[in-house]
Amino acid sequence: NNAIIDINIDNFILEFVDINLDSLDSRDTNKAILFRGTNDDNVIRNNMIHDKGGNPGGTGPFMIHVVGAGASSDTISILNNFIYNVVEGSNDNAAAMLLNEWSGTVNVYNNTIYNIQGQGGSKIAIGVRTSHVSGSTTNLKNNIVAGLVSSASNGERAFVEGIANGSSGTLNESHNVSDDTSATAYDAGGTGSLVDQTLTDIDFESSAVSSEAERDAVDLRIGEDSVCVGAGVDLGSTNGVNIDIAGTTRSGDWSIGAFHVAAASDTGNPAFLLFLN
Repeated sequence: NNAIIDINIDNFILEFVDINLDSLDSRDTNKAILFRGTNDDNVIRNNMIHDKGGNPGGTGPFMIHVVGAGASSDTISILNNFIYNVVEGSNDNAAAMLLNEWSGTVNVYNNTIYNIQGQGGSKIAIGVRTSHVSGSTTNLKNNIVAGLVSSASNGERAFVEGIANGSSGTLNESHNVSDDTSATAYDAGGTGSLVDQTLTDIDFESSAVSSEAERDAVDLRIGEDSVCVGAGVDLGSTNGVNIDIAGTTRSGDWSIGAFHVAAASDTGNPAFLLFLN
């Protein structure tokens, strides 16, 4: 239950880091980023977290996890990240973000989550589990969750909301996307959200995950025909939320997800893609 990046400090930024867990499938490593205790003004932005398989110990793979952290006045922001290919191999849950124990404000903006797989008859796959602590606030906007796999009834959970430990938090959600793998009870909610989308609708550049070799070919940039183009909400510029995962400044109508494609109406010309080496 330690992480590659284990944070217990205020005023911390993690940005433009590739956390590739592919070589750790046979190890007990089960977390990429862990918030532990003292975490005010932490910003996790423009990172790639991906390719954890195997059977990592007793709790399954949880890529971003909060453990009893934060005071009611504390804030963390998780912005413009790709989280993908998180595949439990032996009877456990899997999750991209577990934020339910956070006590303060958490901003979850412009993230793209894909291919989260639990394994076992009662085990679930989670995109984002929001903070539920009394007095907490979760702001959840412009996120994509797609490609969930679970054998449990209603186990494919794009966005998990609700009550924990008898307490409740405030959830402000809008303009998120869940695909047709999500159980209806856990679809994206709020104004401007899109549900039951297919991979064709979302239009990732490449979502091939059927073999080990193909995992390297996954490319979660959206194409210009994506339903996510121009469907997001402008979130301003605080903490660099307007800088997408490729380093491009968002303008005009924002795309949903970590990668921004300008709508044709914003450019006056057909939209274009920025390709990285």
